[in-house]
Amino acid sequence: ILVLVLLGAATKSAQVPCHFWLPSAMAAPTPVSAYLHSATMVKAGIYLLARLHPQLGGTLVWEWSVGALGLLTMLLGAAMALGQHDLKRILAYSTVAVLGILTMLLGIGTDLAVKTAVVFLFAHALYKASLFMVAGNVDHETGTRDVTALGGLRRALPWTAAAGALAALSQAGAPPMVGFIGKELLYKAKLDVETIGAWLVTAAVLANVALVATAILVGLRPFWGR
Repeated sequence: ILVLVLLGAATKSAQVPCHFWLPSAMAAPTPVSAYLHSATMVKAGIYLLARLHPQLGGTLVWEWSVGALGLLTMLLGAAMALGQHDLKRILAYSTVAVLGILTMLLGIGTDLAVKTAVVFLFAHALYKASLFMVAGNVDHETGTRDVTALGGLRRALPWTAAAGALAALSQAGAPPMVGFIGKELLYKAKLDVETIGAWLVTAAVLANVALVATAILVGLRPFWGR
């Protein structure tokens, strides 16, 4: 049962090695990308793991399989996001990284970790859907999503620039955004893990560096860059 649940959750929520479908789905219209592929439906696998945690969790098999799956997905998604130039693909790979974070938290399975997963899921839905809509506005008005070809749009798109800046600050974990609360809880939940807590926090910091960079690339650079 556990193996089948993990297979279903991993494919639905883009965990390694099934992460490739999410960036490929960015061909869909932006509202679809924002709603289905970042904020809500893609998290159905995460929701399934959370719902079944009381029944299947609390064992070493659960902790190591779910936790390791999330850790690998987090690091791979964060690394691949940095190598993209298309606004929506940058956001897609950063979404893969966050889905990995949520899976890893459920793998840890402590009371704080599960609560942190719920907070982080909520925060991510808000800022990532906003950033996708920002990317869609930029694409609609300029005809391109290539971040290397965009800059100085704050004068032409002031409202989009403001929305992008707010969403980017939340993704970067800047106070007083709800994203800041999620990331603070994330570090605390990992520090509570015995033996490997420090290693998990180190991995989370590395992934967060990439998430901050992608927030700047999508939410700030097209508007405030040269």
